[in-house]
Amino acid sequence: MINLASKIKQYALIFFVSIFTFSCEQKNENHESKVEVDVTTLEKEIEARLKDYQKHLKNGDSVALGNMYMKNAEIIPSTVGRANITKVFGRYIRDSITGSNFKTTQLWGNDQLLVEEGVGKWSHSNGTVVGSGRYLLVWKKDDGEWKILRDTWFPDKEN
Repeated sequence: MINLASKIKQYALIFFVSIFTFSCEQKNENHESKVEVDVTTLEKEIEARLKDYQKHLKNGDSVALGNMYMKNAEIIPSTVGRANITKVFGRYIRDSITGSNFKTTQLWGNDQLLVEEGVGKWSHSNGTVVGSGRYLLVWKKDDGEWKILRDTWFPDKEN
């Protein structure tokens, strides 16, 4: 009788471990396919925000550009806070730097926090390029809207 009870416990343990393993594998498969769909959606959302950024710069709207950043945002290494970021954009616009072109090369994260790596150019209103390089942005959802939390720029080396 003890032997039979022991075997029942063993079979029950195997049964529960099998069900647990099978259900975990299905959850992972479903999660992986959901992530792929979400990444595509997130890429489109960030692409739209980059177009807004370029439009605001072209229109000379430093306030709208500043509002694309979180209140506690930083442009690394030296500009902290939305108000100061807005002032920096005001200086760019007064210097006729109103053209830009940015392209995302990599994007990773989730539906609340994203890191974007890309390449871009800044130009005067006459089209003269004043700088090109790589950038890294950290985007954060704020009241349902993507805003920039951290921003940094790595200029191309001049030859």
